[in-house]
Amino acid sequence: MTTTESPATTKLSKRRTYRRLMYVSVFGGAGIGFLLRYLDYPVVGEAVYIVGVLSFLAIWKGSDVQLMDERDWALERRASLTALQITGAVLVVVASASRLVTWLTDYTVPTLVWGVLYGYIGLFIAFGVAYLYHRRRL
Repeated sequence: MTTTESPATTKLSKRRTYRRLMYVSVFGGAGIGFLLRYLDYPVVGEAVYIVGVLSFLAIWKGSDVQLMDERDWALERRASLTALQITGAVLVVVASASRLVTWLTDYTVPTLVWGVLYGYIGLFIAFGVAYLYHRRRL
């Protein structure tokens, strides 16, 4: 008796299986890690989280099939651009509003908000550096 699976079908099946394992390991590790932290086991929770991340990396780098194809890369680029645009718009509006509220009223914006805004600025600086790096390589 012969099988009806072609090599391409087997390859896609393996890709799907490895990708599921990757995401289950990282999201499962994060979810179980958060649950353990909530149950007052912070060290064990952190260890489970790290094992999940390491499992993700081991599957990603150790698998014998290519886990992403051109469609996946195109989707990732579009999603990244959309996220960057939304984040940029939020940063511009919230930073401006925070400065205006501080200057025009007696209200003081909490330090946490400024830290978050500087984190967003750091994100855009990292994007700019990565963009320039890859632009020079092309």
